[in-house]
Amino acid sequence: MTKLTEMADRMRRMLLPLAWCVIAVLPVAAHGAGVAMVTDLQGKATVAGDGRSHDVTILAELAAGAQVQLGAGATLVALYLDAGDEYVFKGPAQIVFKSAQPEVISGAKPEKRSPSLGKGGKDIRIKPVGMAQGAIVMRSFHTNARVRLLDLHGTRTLETQPEFRWQALQPGLKYQFEITDDTGHTLHETQLEATSFQLPAGVQLKEGASYTWEVSTRLPDGRKYSSAGDFSVAAADLRAQAIALRPAAAAPLSTRIAYAAWLEQMELKDEARKYWQAASSERPDDPRLRALAGQ
Repeated sequence: MTKLTEMADRMRRMLLPLAWCVIAVLPVAAHGAGVAMVTDLQGKATVAGDGRSHDVTILAELAAGAQVQLGAGATLVALYLDAGDEYVFKGPAQIVFKSAQPEVISGAKPEKRSPSLGKGGKDIRIKPVGMAQGAIVMRSFHTNARVRLLDLHGTRTLETQPEFRWQALQPGLKYQFEITDDTGHTLHETQLEATSFQLPAGVQLKEGASYTWEVSTRLPDGRKYSSAGDFSVAAADLRAQAIALRPAAAAPLSTRIAYAAWLEQMELKDEARKYWQAASSERPDDPRLRALAGQ
């Protein structure tokens, strides 16, 4: 075996587990383009596809013609992506998701709800949520080389004075924090022992602007660890829209799931994660929500 072949073989062995990690968080979807998305599920549901049945999860994308079998006592909420209408199904039922609306082959007729985000969301089209961010998978390459950033990395934020958080390497370390604007100008820097930092009142970030923050530390043996994250502050119109669409805390879970999906497509990933984490606590057995909550 040549050295080149050996290197290729090592790369395949290293990347194969990562490929399975990505596959594990892909949404369940029947063949074809999705017409609906599952925004809540309690109980058992399966969808037929590729000659076999697959378990349905929250955020599963359902294609036109998808046949869903809903178990006895189960409840499924599906959002039609174009119209924005929600349908609530009670099991046992067999449902075919046609392009314009669902058809119940057996079981009770569904309850139809108006667009899940209310009047403020009448022109909003929710897109299916893709797989969990690659950063979850790729962190394994640098677990011993970097400080793990817990937020504000590759995202937009609604906050002009956000809190920055990272994972401690070991107790007793001091961390150097620095934030710069898109010209490289340092806006603030400090040293602290905590693993989080909120900008002081005198440092206000600008709406629509991009920033980079870096945290670094040095271990007792002299090794230096550091990581940097890029983010931007949402523009004023996006901030206003996010506030207008924001559901009440007591809103149905399906509404909060739809809002979180909208936040994702607007690249407000940290804001969306708050809703994924709350949803995962309410539906702890759902693997998609667990994956998104852990980003």
